[in-house]
Amino acid sequence: MLKRANVLPVLLRLLAIALVGREAQATEIALSGIVGDRAVLVVDNGPPQLLATGKSTPDGIRLLSIKDNVAVVEFEGRRQTLRLGERVVQRGDAGDAGKAGVGTLTGAQARKVLARGVEIVIESDASGHFLADGEINGRSVHFIIDTGATLVAIGYSTAQELRLDLDDRQMGWAHTAGGVAGTWRVTLKSLKIGGLRFENIDAVVMQANMPKVLLGMNVLDRMEMRRDGRQMRLRKKL
Repeated sequence: MLKRANVLPVLLRLLAIALVGREAQATEIALSGIVGDRAVLVVDNGPPQLLATGKSTPDGIRLLSIKDNVAVVEFEGRRQTLRLGERVVQRGDAGDAGKAGVGTLTGAQARKVLARGVEIVIESDASGHFLADGEINGRSVHFIIDTGATLVAIGYSTAQELRLDLDDRQMGWAHTAGGVAGTWRVTLKSLKIGGLRFENIDAVVMQANMPKVLLGMNVLDRMEMRRDGRQMRLRKKL
């Protein structure tokens, strides 16, 4: 039996070990979709869980609200705002799953929900341009939708930030609004805009610098585009 004088230090050490272990097992919560008034949550890369407002997952994650394509959850006394991306909306019908307010989707149900359409809604700026944040090879970039561009076009300084290797590539030439410019052809491992991801995308790196990455038709042709006033809706073709 421990002596009384030694109990407190032992308890403090045990508490410290428990806290360290708890931090090491951080819970990752992701908003994978929105199905009507329910959210599809993925916890620690587990199976998608369909959750109604006011309900909690078995992990103790409570869905507080869904508004403007943003879900607010509460976990261990802390509130977390989860976003799908650049105004990503996932629509679908989960069938009988989750009628009680919470449930785990089967693989087939999850594929059905996600395949029914991730839709990106982009608002035009004051100049009428459609801008969106995204990623190239896992690094953040700023896109401008350009239906007049055949390929994705990247400025030289942005290509350097993306660490695209141009040393062994032969330079070509292209006619632009500013005259003839040198170019390099590259293949991007991945390109992501909102919740849409594409792989092995052809692109051209311009010798000049550009403030935005032009999202050209070689990517736009893979999506359904719909213009609605100042909004452009993009959805990946199945």
